[in-house]
Amino acid sequence: MTDKWPKLDNPPVVLAVMEIRFQLKSDIDVVALKKDDSQLLLKYPNRSDNFKGNINLPTPTAGISTAKISSKQVGYSYLNLEKTHKLVITKENLIFAIEGVYPGWPEFKEEGLDVIHNFKHILSDSIITRVSMRFVNRINIQISTIPEDYFNTSISAREGTIEYPIDSYFFKYSTQIPNTKINSNVIQSLEEKSESDYSFVFDIDVLCHERNEFSIINFANKLEELREVKNDIFFKNLTKKTLEQL
Repeated sequence: MTDKWPKLDNPPVVLAVMEIRFQLKSDIDVVALKKDDSQLLLKYPNRSDNFKGNINLPTPTAGISTAKISSKQVGYSYLNLEKTHKLVITKENLIFAIEGVYPGWPEFKEEGLDVIHNFKHILSDSIITRVSMRFVNRINIQISTIPEDYFNTSISAREGTIEYPIDSYFFKYSTQIPNTKINSNVIQSLEEKSESDYSFVFDIDVLCHERNEFSIINFANKLEELREVKNDIFFKNLTKKTLEQL
């Protein structure tokens, strides 16, 4: 199938994440999450335990410290040797993320599906409650230009409202896709400034809240559906000038 979206020579993605949230049909011990992970450890050899802390503050007694700190293990994290590919598994969710050089959609999707497959013994005994995908993009723009030259969505102020030059800004908007259970959260921010350019962050998070039984085929199809929404937001927000530099 031919991809209808333009192929970028320099994709600005600095973080790509897919997540699947679920409810277990029956409780399990946390150690069951790492069952048969020998193959997973070949690719992600750095495994660590994840803990959740708690601070209990009962009614204070004069002169006595009554705060009680406790923690319990909630899951595991796995990292590749370069520490750029990470996955986190708990009894509530599974996250796969790539940070740094983005390999492209086919590779990201394939590796993510391989990760999900390693935990089918957990997901097959669960109800899927949410599937989501997040892409954080970083785009450099010249200081001598205005954001509207690069982005079709921006912020504005009436003349005379802001007296001094703006060094940075941040805004967020959310949308609901009609007749679906898909919504998006979009953040755009003008951040780091150097002598010649600004660093612009374009953060797109797309989520589907359908509840259903787990199926690797359905999950793969849902990823494609969320990608369509993400790409629609991404490409409609970038001007021709921006796309020419990517």
